Amino acid sequence: MSGSGRSEATLVFALVLALAPGVAAQSDLGGQRVGTSAGTFLKIPVDARASAMAGATSSYVSGPVALFSNPAGLGISRERGASFTAARLPADIPAGGAAVALPCAPLHGWLGVGVSALGVTMDETDEFHPLGTGREFSYTAMTLILGGSRALTDKLSFGVSAKLFREELGPEVGGPQLTSWLMDAGAIYFVGYRDARIGLALSNFGPDLTPSGSFVSRRNGARVRYDSFSPPTFFRFSLTIDPIHTERWVGVTILEIGHPADNREVVRMAAELGFRQVLFLRSGYDFTADVLKFHAGLGARVRMGARVVQADYAYAAGDYYGDIHRWTLGVVW
Repeated sequence: MSGSGRSEATLVFALVLALAPGVAAQSDLGGQRVGTSAGTFLKIPVDARASAMAGATSSYVSGPVALFSNPAGLGISRERGASFTAARLPADIPAGGAAVALPCAPLHGWLGVGVSALGVTMDETDEFHPLGTGREFSYTAMTLILGGSRALTDKLSFGVSAKLFREELGPEVGGPQLTSWLMDAGAIYFVGYRDARIGLALSNFGPDLTPSGSFVSRRNGARVRYDSFSPPTFFRFSLTIDPIHTERWVGVTILEIGHPADNREVVRMAAELGFRQVLFLRSGYDFTADVLKFHAGLGARVRMGARVVQADYAYAAGDYYGDIHRWTLGVVW
């Protein structure tokens, strides 16, 4: 790496380290918004690569997994692809997702279809039966995503996606069900200096989420309909630059600042180091999270004939929640 390259890398890291603590100090502002939205499932990361980088990938995402963070990245790699993810969340709750991205001639761009889901069964308890009533109930959530992206210029890509969101909260015991639609939109701009990129993403915007049905109030016996709540809308701004770029090594650093509708501002940093575009080491840190601050992961790409197989693993330190592990298997052709 040349002397000028080292100077650029030093400047980038110094700038990121100088900005992050100052922004993190403001993170308590907006804390009063906690718990003011529904659809919490929509905030859970899906892709292992994104999770390993603390979710700070709105400017550094490509292929089918872009449906889960920034649809503008669907066609950036210009490769047909499919991905499959499995995760084990706290309390041993299984979750996962799948997506595919293909070129679409009518759009002069790319089209993607994806799905993510979570499901768990629990024992029913109440104030009179703290050890269980003898009945079980389930919680399930699922999103079906259809998105598209197009390169507006050689430096600017834009994408949009629509989601069908379905949530069931104990229908076996009379719990509510919810079905709604939401939208995502984003853009990725290549600055023209090295591989620097700026990403903008707006996720989960749409109508208020209203569970169907009603319940009987234990206070006065009246039948009450469920209230509506806003979806967990999330706006993110991200900056990516590669301070290390040689024939063997490519190192990328990312700074992302987010504004959720139902919480305080988010500040995340991430890095990825790749060796010959075959092996990857990743890490991320969420400065404003209470838990799940530290993330890390590994990745590998192997060519098999005309196809490339990519495997990614992510670890998130969950503290008293328990650690979270994710695996993603992708195929590119």
